[in-house]
Amino acid sequence: MFLDVLRQISRDEIVWFLSRSFAFLRHGDPHGFATRVGQLLRDPMKDVEHMVVLCKGDGWPVAGAYLIAPDVNADVQRLELTQLWFDQEAGDLARLVTEVMAGHPHEVAEVPLQGIPSEPAGCLSAALEGIGFGIEDRRDLVYNLSDVPPVGSPLVLEAWDLEADEEFRAVFEASEGVVSDSRWARLKRWQSPFRPDLWFIARETLDQEAVGYAFTGSNRPSLDGSFYLTAVGVTRPHRGSSDMLKRLVISILQELSALSPLGQIETSLGTNDPKLIDILHSLGFYVSRGYRVLVRDRT
Repeated sequence: MFLDVLRQISRDEIVWFLSRSFAFLRHGDPHGFATRVGQLLRDPMKDVEHMVVLCKGDGWPVAGAYLIAPDVNADVQRLELTQLWFDQEAGDLARLVTEVMAGHPHEVAEVPLQGIPSEPAGCLSAALEGIGFGIEDRRDLVYNLSDVPPVGSPLVLEAWDLEADEEFRAVFEASEGVVSDSRWARLKRWQSPFRPDLWFIARETLDQEAVGYAFTGSNRPSLDGSFYLTAVGVTRPHRGSSDMLKRLVISILQELSALSPLGQIETSLGTNDPKLIDILHSLGFYVSRGYRVLVRDRT
């Protein structure tokens, strides 16, 4: 009995592999376009290390993918799969992706759909939904910290420390619901090493209960630094009105502006939370990019 085999392609198969991917995307001239793209590759020998195919028992490849696996020590444990294709059976692609995920430890796997026509995107979604993938519509938002309004009624922000970790988690769960230990750990290194001075819970006054949280981070803290907003929210008693959330966001913007007056803060939100997108937009955030992605989150 012959078993299906997952293998890396060889150097002379690059154009063939790319042409199969472009054909799956319904390109008018997949081989010609693949030939041109292949000539532009800077390091073909490096690229073939990322290109894998699933071969049937007779050795014929029936599905393929270009994978970018996370380094074992990377803060962001994300496995990204692109250039996906299959010949006839959607199950072949599901089998390939399952094998890839089993061989590369990760917390989240993503298949970007930007630039993919609706028909093949639907085929990918149908092929992978059975192994835990779901479509997310996302919006990347940006705010220039030089535009932070000096007015308002800011909240008192308390930065994280080890002794306060349980309280921070309790405030987060009072806002968003119970999370696993792995999810909590992932939040702390969402885009870079954990910065405890950029994680906050907020209160009206120091002697009152926390009303919300804001978890931020930075890869480049400086005068014109770059920050990101990992998560923000208010506890359930304040969910009925957007006023408290607006005060919280403005308080965070003022805090980060003091650290980096010429900087920016970015965030990525799913359109399943349109209220938060609308609130951020009303405060001056603008959408820099909208896109769809297939996601399988293990945390």
